[in-house]
Amino acid sequence: MSKTIKTTRRNVLKTAGVAAGALAMPAIFTRGAFAAEQITVSDVGGAPGEAIKKAFYEPFEKETGIKVVGVAHDPDPVTQFKLLVDTKSYIWDVSMVTPDHVVRLTNEKNYLAPLGIPEADGKDILPGMLTSNWLGFSVFAIAMAYRTDKFGGKDLQSWADFWDVEKFAGRRALYKDPWGLLEVALLADGVKPADIYPIDVDRAFASLEKIREHVNVWWTSGAQNTQILQNGEVDMSDTWSARAYAAIAGGAPLKILFQGCYSVDGWSIPEGTPRLALAQQFVKFCMKPEHQAAYSTIVANGPSNSKAFNFLSAERAAVLPTAPDNIKGLFEMNTAWWGKNYDAMAEKMQEFLLQ
Repeated sequence: MSKTIKTTRRNVLKTAGVAAGALAMPAIFTRGAFAAEQITVSDVGGAPGEAIKKAFYEPFEKETGIKVVGVAHDPDPVTQFKLLVDTKSYIWDVSMVTPDHVVRLTNEKNYLAPLGIPEADGKDILPGMLTSNWLGFSVFAIAMAYRTDKFGGKDLQSWADFWDVEKFAGRRALYKDPWGLLEVALLADGVKPADIYPIDVDRAFASLEKIREHVNVWWTSGAQNTQILQNGEVDMSDTWSARAYAAIAGGAPLKILFQGCYSVDGWSIPEGTPRLALAQQFVKFCMKPEHQAAYSTIVANGPSNSKAFNFLSAERAAVLPTAPDNIKGLFEMNTAWWGKNYDAMAEKMQEFLLQ
């Protein structure tokens, strides 16, 4: 999910299609009322995008008659999100965003429409996963994945081991973006999880400097991360847990070390979309536990609706980031810090890579 891909107004506008010109419809949630309607939802694409389609888009269309057109956005969608609101070219009606995206989309100017979900309707949603302008539905971990066929049966126990190029010789990959990477760099340097924030930027980049010449691939998207782990291009990498499980499902002999942090993907609606009522209905639909469970059955990310676990097998629940044995090795990403500092860190990361 590299957050440094440059998006231009030209690139955004030329994908506008029919969604940009649709008119707002009254908030009457019946199949007949929306029989000819559609919304466009941007997600992360790849395997998660396909899972979202099966778990949410298709059931929503079947239940309501509202067609959902899914499109993949940039790994960091904030620039696109702002541009479509500023230009009123509403090529999306809903977008998949993380909490730090939400901070960046509201800290100087509000780009988010209200979800219109009463507090009582969110009684089964985990704390912090539902706000007035964002619904979290997919908890993911930033963790480590390594191949079990490369180190003579030895297991990596920590990020310090990842940084130990003599004890664990092999091809390494790291995310080409500071988001989540600075945290693991500090863990590798001996910083305790409780002391990660506020991030000691100089120490984090000094840690990255120690490993830089041994990084064979700087990956830029979840799909690439899965690919390089699955095809053996690298022997170890930081990863988003569901991406590593996708590689495992593809036959890769991998083990995941749940040491790192976690965040949540969710839905927000662009301020001013002419299809607000339709978008709000879609987001509310995604709260349903059976659909969140369907998603977590396909992609190994945790649901936000506590009742979703009633629809998951014990075996499947055990591989999710929210499983007790997994979550104990993770800390929550500080979205306020990243919301304030992401742009500066992205620039510093680019400078680091060009040195």
